[in-house]
Amino acid sequence: MKRLLTLLLLLASAGSTSATQELPSLGDSTSGLISLHQEKELGQEWLRALRSQAPTIDDPLAITWFRDLVYELVPHSGLQDTDLSIIVVDSPELNAFAVPGGIVGINLGLLLYSDDEDQVASVLAHELAHLSQRHFARQVEAAQRRDPVTLATLLASIVLIATNNTDAGVAGLVGSQAAAIQNQLAYSRDFEREADRLGMVTLSRSGMDAHAMTDMFSNMMSASRYRGSSLEFLMTHPLTSARVADAAGRAAQYPEKQRQRSFSFQVLRLLAEARYQLKDEALAELERRLEKSGPDTSENHDSRNALLYALARLSFNREDWKKGAAYADQITYAHPAVTALRAQLTAEMGDAGTALTMVKEARRNYPADLSLRLTQAMLLDRSGKAPEAVAILKKITEDYPENPAYWATLSKTASTSGDSVLAYRALGESYFYSGRKQEAAQQLRSAIKEAARLSDFQREAAIRERLKVVEPLKDSRGRP
Repeated sequence: MKRLLTLLLLLASAGSTSATQELPSLGDSTSGLISLHQEKELGQEWLRALRSQAPTIDDPLAITWFRDLVYELVPHSGLQDTDLSIIVVDSPELNAFAVPGGIVGINLGLLLYSDDEDQVASVLAHELAHLSQRHFARQVEAAQRRDPVTLATLLASIVLIATNNTDAGVAGLVGSQAAAIQNQLAYSRDFEREADRLGMVTLSRSGMDAHAMTDMFSNMMSASRYRGSSLEFLMTHPLTSARVADAAGRAAQYPEKQRQRSFSFQVLRLLAEARYQLKDEALAELERRLEKSGPDTSENHDSRNALLYALARLSFNREDWKKGAAYADQITYAHPAVTALRAQLTAEMGDAGTALTMVKEARRNYPADLSLRLTQAMLLDRSGKAPEAVAILKKITEDYPENPAYWATLSKTASTSGDSVLAYRALGESYFYSGRKQEAAQQLRSAIKEAARLSDFQREAAIRERLKVVEPLKDSRGRP
């Protein structure tokens, strides 16, 4: 935590210089104090700071599900910039956030408090409304007239809240400015009602049930009462009885729709429950549930298959390949993540050739699926075909450029294939998106030297340009 506080204090102190002076003030019709360009720059800095401390979920099923859910809502959200950065935080807490600059995040633990995808989507639709209406910038502008606090300081405080240190996020970072920060982080009642209203419109126009928002509010209030303390989400989104009543009144104007509980949602909810609540008892508990579910019928088809997948994943994590394969073979739901898991189990049991064939055939129907692509790359690398794996991983990092885990995988695979320039470059990108700028710059300088040694002038020039972005700013004495 000391490292995080130091980093965020630096970010906060930079707010009056790099955040407000060096970034160009482009201005827009909504906010003259904070431009969209400034929001984007600071938002990306915030995301890297978050990744430097908060553990994240890089599981392809989770990332794909969350990304797809967000982009179901985006066309109906009124967002000007739909180029969003998606992150799933490894935390059991009920929280979701949308940070200025297009960063949308969710704690995996939010699923524990959600009965269906519509309820999760209601939280995200609300957050997207805050972004589309630029509530954060408008809130800061209003508060600046009363208590001047830099935008960077506010973003730094949100990092601490997102990393489960709510007290430090609100009070510990800036001491006497705590009250001002709390006022600026907590959206006004008018902004909350506007986000509820617009979020409900977004939810309905996306084909989901508007009533899910009021149900999610009820879940939040119940969870908060049960815990005896305020949830992280409610620290910046105060939930009053009047607000709940207003939302219920608006929802009554919409017809009820069938809720979504997809295979992916049910699997991820089970895995979240196993990770945060059941822990060592997870396998035994899910086996009991499977036994109680009875034979596969139309009524329990999705839930039973989700249980089987979760059991296969838990068995895989325990390196019980045969048990995992036995569960996976019982799954009757066609999904690329199921094929990817079966292939991984098959490879671990010694038949990498069959596993690779399974994935190649599945990719004919799902060519862009993340689970299949990562699995194929892993199998190719293990089969002595690292250059083919590198080609797949390079495309993945193009599609998910801000995910440090995928850059790290590319670095290892490039090293195996003998491409030392790419290995250094990819590791540098992994460090950069993890908030480790100095280490990132060091790796890029190594890549430049290696490219020069190989007379690869084109890559050398490209990496030099990238270094200008990655390398930390230096003070007047030339120190980083």
